Amino acid sequence: MGEALVLLVDDVMGVVEEVVVEEEQDPQEEEEVQAEERGEKPLEQGPAEPGRGPATSLSPLEALEALQLELEPVNKQARRAYSRLKLRIHQRRKPHLEQRSTVIQGIPGFWVKAFVNHPRMSAMMTGRDKDLLRYMTDLKVEELRHPSDGCKITLSFGSNPYFQNEVIVKEYLVSISGYRASQSTPVQWHQGFEREAYRRRQHNSSLNFFNWFSDHSPAGSSRIAEIIGEDLWPNPPALLPEGARRRGRKTALAKSPGCQGPPKAV
Repeated sequence: MGEALVLLVDDVMGVVEEVVVEEEQDPQEEEEVQAEERGEKPLEQGPAEPGRGPATSLSPLEALEALQLELEPVNKQARRAYSRLKLRIHQRRKPHLEQRSTVIQGIPGFWVKAFVNHPRMSAMMTGRDKDLLRYMTDLKVEELRHPSDGCKITLSFGSNPYFQNEVIVKEYLVSISGYRASQSTPVQWHQGFEREAYRRRQHNSSLNFFNWFSDHSPAGSSRIAEIIGEDLWPNPPALLPEGARRRGRKTALAKSPGCQGPPKAV
Protein backbone atom coordinates (compact mmCIF):
# COMPACT_ATOMS: atom_id res chain seq x y z
CA MET A 1 0.00 0.00 0.00
CA GLY A 2 2.89 2.34 0.78
CA GLU A 3 4.37 1.78 -2.67
CA ALA A 4 1.01 2.56 -4.29
CA LEU A 5 0.82 5.86 -2.41
CA VAL A 6 4.30 6.85 -3.52
CA LEU A 7 3.41 6.01 -7.13
CA LEU A 8 0.33 8.20 -6.78
CA VAL A 9 2.46 11.20 -5.82
CA ASP A 10 4.85 10.56 -8.70
CA ASP A 11 1.97 10.27 -11.18
CA VAL A 12 0.34 13.51 -10.03
CA MET A 13 3.60 15.44 -10.27
CA GLY A 14 4.19 13.98 -13.72
CA VAL A 15 0.76 15.11 -14.91
CA VAL A 16 1.38 18.64 -13.63
CA GLU A 17 4.65 18.82 -15.57
CA GLU A 18 2.97 17.46 -18.73
CA VAL A 19 0.19 20.01 -18.62
CA VAL A 20 2.60 22.87 -17.97
CA VAL A 21 4.68 21.86 -20.99
CA GLU A 22 1.57 21.48 -23.15
CA GLU A 23 0.31 24.90 -22.13
CA GLU A 24 3.67 26.40 -23.04
CA GLN A 25 3.44 24.71 -26.45
CA ASP A 26 -0.30 25.09 -27.02
CA PRO A 27 -0.69 26.01 -30.72
CA GLN A 28 -4.16 27.45 -30.17
CA GLU A 29 -2.80 29.80 -27.56
CA GLU A 30 0.03 30.77 -29.87
CA GLU A 31 -2.48 31.59 -32.62
CA GLU A 32 -4.47 33.75 -30.20
CA VAL A 33 -1.37 35.64 -29.18
CA GLN A 34 -0.27 36.12 -32.79
CA ALA A 35 -3.77 37.26 -33.79
CA GLU A 36 -3.70 39.89 -31.07
CA GLU A 37 -0.28 41.03 -32.19
CA ARG A 38 -1.60 41.37 -35.78
CA GLY A 39 -4.46 43.45 -34.48
CA GLU A 40 -7.19 41.01 -35.46
CA LYS A 41 -8.70 41.34 -31.98
CA PRO A 42 -8.22 45.01 -31.27
CA LEU A 43 -8.39 46.17 -27.69
CA GLU A 44 -8.62 49.67 -26.40
CA GLN A 45 -5.14 50.99 -25.95
CA GLY A 46 -4.07 51.04 -22.33
CA PRO A 47 -1.81 53.51 -20.58
CA ALA A 48 1.67 53.94 -21.96
CA GLU A 49 4.56 52.00 -20.47
CA PRO A 50 6.84 53.97 -18.19
CA GLY A 51 9.44 55.98 -20.09
CA ARG A 52 7.57 55.99 -23.42
CA GLY A 53 5.42 59.04 -22.80
CA PRO A 54 1.63 59.28 -22.97
CA ALA A 55 0.15 57.34 -25.89
CA THR A 56 -3.52 57.76 -25.07
CA SER A 57 -5.95 59.98 -23.22
CA LEU A 58 -7.96 57.17 -21.64
CA SER A 59 -9.41 57.85 -18.23
CA PRO A 60 -8.19 55.62 -15.38
CA LEU A 61 -11.47 53.65 -15.51
CA GLU A 62 -11.18 53.12 -19.27
CA ALA A 63 -7.55 52.06 -18.87
CA LEU A 64 -8.58 49.58 -16.15
CA GLU A 65 -11.27 48.09 -18.38
CA ALA A 66 -8.77 47.76 -21.24
CA LEU A 67 -6.31 45.94 -18.98
CA GLN A 68 -9.05 43.61 -17.79
CA LEU A 69 -9.85 42.74 -21.40
CA GLU A 70 -6.20 41.88 -21.93
CA LEU A 71 -6.44 39.43 -19.02
CA GLU A 72 -9.25 37.43 -20.63
CA PRO A 73 -6.97 35.25 -22.84
CA VAL A 74 -4.82 34.53 -19.77
CA ASN A 75 -7.87 33.53 -17.71
CA LYS A 76 -9.10 31.37 -20.56
CA GLN A 77 -5.76 29.59 -20.75
CA ALA A 78 -5.76 29.04 -16.97
CA ARG A 79 -9.26 27.53 -17.02
CA ARG A 80 -8.33 25.24 -19.91
CA ALA A 81 -5.13 24.12 -18.19
CA TYR A 82 -6.96 23.53 -14.91
CA SER A 83 -9.64 21.38 -16.56
CA ARG A 84 -7.03 19.36 -18.42
CA LEU A 85 -4.94 18.92 -15.31
CA LYS A 86 -7.92 17.83 -13.20
CA LEU A 87 -9.02 15.26 -15.78
CA ARG A 88 -5.55 13.77 -16.15
CA ILE A 89 -4.95 13.63 -12.41
CA HIS A 90 -8.29 11.86 -12.00
CA GLN A 91 -7.31 9.30 -14.65
CA ARG A 92 -3.89 8.71 -13.07
CA ARG A 93 -5.18 8.52 -9.49
CA LYS A 94 -8.17 6.26 -10.18
CA PRO A 95 -6.38 2.85 -10.25
CA HIS A 96 -4.34 3.75 -7.15
CA LEU A 97 -7.42 4.88 -5.23
CA GLU A 98 -9.33 1.76 -6.28
CA GLN A 99 -6.45 -0.38 -5.04
CA ARG A 100 -6.34 1.60 -1.78
CA SER A 101 -10.08 1.07 -1.34
CA THR A 102 -9.69 -2.68 -1.85
CA VAL A 103 -6.89 -2.86 0.72
CA ILE A 104 -8.82 -0.81 3.28
CA GLN A 105 -11.92 -3.00 2.92
CA GLY A 106 -9.76 -5.91 4.04
CA ILE A 107 -8.91 -4.14 7.33
CA PRO A 108 -11.78 -4.59 9.84
CA GLY A 109 -12.90 -1.33 11.47
CA PHE A 110 -10.46 0.79 9.48
CA TRP A 111 -12.70 3.82 8.99
CA VAL A 112 -14.04 3.98 12.52
CA LYS A 113 -10.42 4.02 13.74
CA ALA A 114 -9.54 6.80 11.29
CA PHE A 115 -12.57 8.89 12.36
CA VAL A 116 -11.95 8.37 16.06
CA ASN A 117 -8.27 9.24 15.76
CA HIS A 118 -8.98 12.60 14.13
CA PRO A 119 -9.02 15.06 17.08
CA ARG A 120 -11.72 17.41 15.79
CA MET A 121 -13.93 14.64 14.41
CA SER A 122 -13.64 12.53 17.56
CA ALA A 123 -14.82 15.50 19.66
CA MET A 124 -18.08 15.53 17.67
CA MET A 125 -18.85 11.81 18.05
CA THR A 126 -20.76 9.80 20.64
CA GLY A 127 -20.45 6.12 21.45
CA ARG A 128 -23.46 5.45 19.22
CA ASP A 129 -21.77 7.25 16.31
CA LYS A 130 -18.66 5.13 16.72
CA ASP A 131 -20.73 1.95 16.76
CA LEU A 132 -22.52 3.07 13.59
CA LEU A 133 -19.17 3.72 11.89
CA ARG A 134 -18.02 0.18 12.64
CA TYR A 135 -20.25 -0.87 9.75
CA MET A 136 -18.66 1.57 7.31
CA THR A 137 -16.80 -0.27 4.54
CA ASP A 138 -15.71 2.44 2.13
CA LEU A 139 -15.30 6.19 1.73
CA LYS A 140 -14.87 8.16 -1.48
CA VAL A 141 -14.46 11.88 -2.06
CA GLU A 142 -14.76 13.07 -5.64
CA GLU A 143 -14.82 16.36 -7.48
CA LEU A 144 -17.94 16.72 -9.57
CA ARG A 145 -17.63 17.67 -13.22
CA HIS A 146 -21.05 19.36 -13.21
CA PRO A 147 -20.88 21.71 -11.46
CA SER A 148 -17.13 21.97 -11.76
CA ASP A 149 -16.86 23.37 -8.24
CA GLY A 150 -18.81 20.52 -6.66
CA CYS A 151 -17.76 17.78 -4.25
CA LYS A 152 -19.35 14.38 -3.60
CA ILE A 153 -18.78 12.35 -0.42
CA THR A 154 -19.84 8.70 -0.66
CA LEU A 155 -20.04 6.54 2.46
CA SER A 156 -20.66 2.78 2.01
CA PHE A 157 -21.94 0.50 4.76
CA GLY A 158 -22.48 -3.17 5.36
CA SER A 159 -25.65 -4.62 6.86
CA ASN A 160 -26.34 -2.94 10.22
CA PRO A 161 -29.12 -2.50 12.81
CA TYR A 162 -29.47 1.25 12.25
CA PHE A 163 -30.48 1.92 8.63
CA GLN A 164 -31.15 0.18 5.34
CA ASN A 165 -28.98 2.26 2.99
CA GLU A 166 -25.88 0.61 1.61
CA VAL A 167 -24.64 3.97 0.34
CA ILE A 168 -25.08 7.52 1.64
CA VAL A 169 -24.09 10.33 -0.75
CA LYS A 170 -23.65 13.97 0.25
CA GLU A 171 -22.89 16.67 -2.31
CA TYR A 172 -21.51 20.14 -1.71
CA LEU A 173 -20.67 23.25 -3.66
CA VAL A 174 -17.11 24.31 -2.92
CA SER A 175 -15.74 27.85 -3.15
CA ILE A 176 -13.10 29.99 -1.47
CA SER A 177 -15.63 30.58 1.33
CA GLY A 178 -15.89 26.84 2.08
CA TYR A 179 -18.35 23.99 1.58
CA ARG A 180 -22.07 24.65 1.03
CA ALA A 181 -24.59 21.79 1.33
CA SER A 182 -26.24 20.86 -1.96
CA GLN A 183 -28.08 17.53 -1.69
CA SER A 184 -27.97 14.31 0.28
CA THR A 185 -29.33 10.76 0.31
CA PRO A 186 -32.19 10.43 2.84
CA VAL A 187 -31.37 7.93 5.58
CA GLN A 188 -33.81 5.00 5.65
CA TRP A 189 -33.78 4.09 9.33
CA HIS A 190 -34.83 0.66 10.52
CA GLN A 191 -38.14 0.82 12.35
CA GLY A 192 -36.54 0.06 15.70
CA PHE A 193 -34.15 3.00 15.44
CA GLU A 194 -36.26 5.61 13.61
CA ARG A 195 -37.76 7.06 16.80
CA GLU A 196 -34.39 7.24 18.54
CA ALA A 197 -32.87 8.96 15.50
CA TYR A 198 -35.64 11.56 15.59
CA ARG A 199 -35.16 12.09 19.35
CA ARG A 200 -31.42 12.53 18.99
CA ARG A 201 -31.84 15.19 16.31
CA GLN A 202 -34.47 17.07 18.31
CA HIS A 203 -32.68 17.01 21.67
CA ASN A 204 -29.15 17.70 20.48
CA SER A 205 -28.89 20.52 17.97
CA SER A 206 -25.12 20.97 18.42
CA LEU A 207 -22.73 20.20 15.61
CA ASN A 208 -21.99 16.49 15.79
CA PHE A 209 -21.40 13.59 13.44
CA PHE A 210 -24.86 12.06 13.85
CA ASN A 211 -26.67 15.29 12.95
CA TRP A 212 -24.43 15.71 9.91
CA PHE A 213 -25.01 12.12 8.86
CA SER A 214 -28.78 12.14 9.25
CA ASP A 215 -29.56 15.76 8.30
CA HIS A 216 -27.86 17.67 5.49
CA SER A 217 -28.70 21.15 6.71
CA PRO A 218 -27.55 21.72 10.33
CA ALA A 219 -25.63 24.94 10.87
CA GLY A 220 -21.89 24.42 10.63
CA SER A 221 -22.17 20.89 9.21
CA SER A 222 -19.91 21.93 6.34
CA ARG A 223 -17.01 21.74 8.81
CA ILE A 224 -17.49 17.97 9.03
CA ALA A 225 -17.48 17.72 5.22
CA GLU A 226 -14.21 19.68 5.18
CA ILE A 227 -12.61 17.34 7.73
CA ILE A 228 -13.60 14.31 5.66
CA GLY A 229 -12.59 15.83 2.32
CA GLU A 230 -9.35 17.49 3.37
CA ASP A 231 -8.06 15.40 6.30
CA LEU A 232 -9.54 11.90 6.30
CA TRP A 233 -9.66 11.22 2.57
CA PRO A 234 -6.22 12.34 1.29
CA ASN A 235 -4.17 10.18 3.68
CA PRO A 236 -6.28 7.91 5.93
CA PRO A 237 -3.35 5.72 7.11
CA ALA A 238 -1.92 8.77 8.90
CA LEU A 239 -4.88 8.61 11.29
CA LEU A 240 -4.32 5.03 12.38
CA PRO A 241 -2.86 4.36 15.84
CA GLU A 242 0.89 4.90 16.00
CA GLY A 243 1.78 1.22 16.13
CA ALA A 244 -0.27 0.33 13.06
CA ARG A 245 1.36 2.92 10.82
CA ARG A 246 4.94 2.78 12.08
CA ARG A 247 6.18 0.75 9.10
CA GLY A 248 4.67 3.20 6.64
CA ARG A 249 6.22 6.28 8.19
CA LYS A 250 9.12 6.49 5.75
CA THR A 251 6.78 6.47 2.76
CA ALA A 252 4.06 8.69 4.19
CA LEU A 253 2.01 10.34 1.47
CA ALA A 254 2.11 14.11 1.35
CA LYS A 255 -1.39 15.51 1.64
CA SER A 256 -3.09 15.94 -1.68
CA PRO A 257 -5.97 18.40 -1.97
CA GLY A 258 -9.49 17.26 -1.39
CA CYS A 259 -12.34 18.91 -3.20
CA GLN A 260 -11.45 22.31 -4.56
CA GLY A 261 -13.23 24.84 -6.68
CA PRO A 262 -11.85 26.04 -10.02
CA PRO A 263 -9.23 28.79 -10.18
CA LYS A 264 -10.81 32.22 -9.93
CA ALA A 265 -10.37 34.74 -12.73
CA VAL A 266 -8.23 37.71 -11.81
